[in-house]
Amino acid sequence: MSEKDEIYPVNALPGLAWTLQVYFKAKGKFKEGGVVELIFPAGDHKVHLRKKGTHEIILWLHKKQLWLRSKCDFDKECSANIERVDASDREAVKTLPWEGTESRAFFKAVRKWIIRLNLDFVTFVRALNTVCDRKVEIPLTTKWGRTFKNFDEYRRNRWPEDATPDDREKFIEELLVRMSFWFQSAVQVGALK
Repeated sequence: MSEKDEIYPVNALPGLAWTLQVYFKAKGKFKEGGVVELIFPAGDHKVHLRKKGTHEIILWLHKKQLWLRSKCDFDKECSANIERVDASDREAVKTLPWEGTESRAFFKAVRKWIIRLNLDFVTFVRALNTVCDRKVEIPLTTKWGRTFKNFDEYRRNRWPEDATPDDREKFIEELLVRMSFWFQSAVQVGALK
């Protein structure tokens, strides 16, 4: 397992893309219209240890498919300039420069983006649970020796009391964090399908 396998977006975004595929297949509500983008800061472009520009990673949903790309606003030849990649391709997501993205800010931003899409909450949560169970060989035994029969059992472990369906934003954020760790745990033991 490489260090890139431990980066939260590398585990969360493919899971989110797979979730949206299941959501749309289940005919979950979605009002198509315009491109809703989300931009993550991804570090600085430096020349001789001086900041000259910034790197950004852009996430958007187009024709019910999740896409990512990264860009440097200083140098067109910079290695951070990566054309669009399908967010459901975990290996492609690993090629983006995630090192400059702060994890807590990442999950808050994705949560707000999902809320802005105005998806059907119950269908979305069911799709997420389905994907987490389908993409991992279950029962999952983590590298620490704990065994979980399914994702729901995993996510309930130390679940915060204030993350209830009544507070949908907090609930979705916690689900995204747990999904990211679920896939990371599966990669660590070679159980990701």
